[in-house]
Amino acid sequence: MRKTGIAITLCLLTVAVVATADDGPPRSYGVHSGFGLDPDQFVLGAQAELGQVKIARFAPSLNAGFGDNLTIFALNGDVRLYLSPPKTTFAVFLGGGPTLAMIDFEGGDTDTEIGLSLVGGLKAAMGRSNAYTLEGRLGLGDIPDFRLLVGILFGGHDNAGGK
Repeated sequence: MRKTGIAITLCLLTVAVVATADDGPPRSYGVHSGFGLDPDQFVLGAQAELGQVKIARFAPSLNAGFGDNLTIFALNGDVRLYLSPPKTTFAVFLGGGPTLAMIDFEGGDTDTEIGLSLVGGLKAAMGRSNAYTLEGRLGLGDIPDFRLLVGILFGGHDNAGGK
């Protein structure tokens, strides 16, 4: 239970710091889906970008993984660094943050774990204000080892880099 409190506190502190940033782009929200390895799962979720400080953004997400005789709900509190080559409509991102995983086993047992996720991916412009995302997540600790997700973000972008 103590690990859960620490993870929630870290996520809330990160949200509070980023929410006070004045120079960030409008917020964007979206969905994503994909697959996970160890455990092998189909993954659905929601994602957001809530603020920007220089080239870093707070990008929380909530995922639900189904398969391998268990269901995992993961709350991710990522901070991402975006690198956008000049005159392009895409950006590369790297980052990471705490992950709180609530695991529901098929037999009725449950467990809560905290770990660290390392994230990398691409973000490409879709029209004037939306973007496609491709994200790989590497889990450290007792959380899912790997997830590959494809998604869409709505609003808040002039291009993939968000500038």
